[in-house]
Amino acid sequence: MKRSEVLKVVVILQAICMIALTGMVMVKVWPLPGLKGSDPGEQTTPPAPNAGGGSGQKPVASVGGTPITRDELTSELYKQYGDEVLRVMMLRRALDLEGKAIGLRVSQEELNRELAAAAEGYGGEEAFYSMMREQLGLSKEQIHAEYRYRLLLEQLAIKDIAVADHDVDRYMQEHPEQFAPQLQFHLRWIVTDTREQAESVLAKLMDGESFAAMARLYSRDEFTSEDGGDLGMIDADDPFYDEAVLKTAASMSIAEIAGPIELSEQGYAIVELAGRNSTTNLASDRLFEGARKQLALERAKPLHVVEDDLLKRYNAMIMK
Repeated sequence: MKRSEVLKVVVILQAICMIALTGMVMVKVWPLPGLKGSDPGEQTTPPAPNAGGGSGQKPVASVGGTPITRDELTSELYKQYGDEVLRVMMLRRALDLEGKAIGLRVSQEELNRELAAAAEGYGGEEAFYSMMREQLGLSKEQIHAEYRYRLLLEQLAIKDIAVADHDVDRYMQEHPEQFAPQLQFHLRWIVTDTREQAESVLAKLMDGESFAAMARLYSRDEFTSEDGGDLGMIDADDPFYDEAVLKTAASMSIAEIAGPIELSEQGYAIVELAGRNSTTNLASDRLFEGARKQLALERAKPLHVVEDDLLKRYNAMIMK
């Protein structure tokens, strides 16, 4: 799963957690497109606050002496995330039923491999879990549950699709970029608004100042400054990072500092190459089976269609 997909997933998970934390029970739900009980023309509305008072009227925050009640918080969460969260909950339930019915399961080894692959772009699993916890409030168990669901859904999508060995060989030959060794950089950076600021920081670094300390003091990148500018492990061709930064990193030695580098989205960067890694250690049989799975997924129905079919199979219904 790519970083962009991970972030989308965890935002949804966070919404589920936020709704659960309000302690409310949904006694009335509203239409979702494509499910029984839905009326496409009817406007979606969140549940009304608890008219009878009680715990729902308990203040959870206050601004200028005016309280925000638990009911108001719940209503706003439902309004923003309700349809998507309800669909996620129904899909989880349906997939659990289907998994038990046809014997789908995800081994701990398979889950560990998937999590390790996702964590590579964050500098390792510890940094990955730390970021999810600190920025999104998600526990390791919640992340594991989401990845388990994704793997089960993929198993369901490809369970009836046979892929011959010669097709896998041809697929790997036609997509060498997916299976060739991947170069990665472990980078730290300091981002400034002007070249002059960057040159001033660079001079301090050349005088022996700590890179992490300078990042905390001067970097305007709020996502990394508190971590000493640490970007973690990054693919050498990662499209989410500035091309000029990656090109500079490719020519650097370990522990070397370079800059200022003009960024495409304004500002200047000073970078330190903390490490370099090449993903050449995957066993050939794992690569082969990974290619088989990828080819099967390309031949299968899109996962969102698999989800829709799953909801229909288990008579998923929205109750008004």
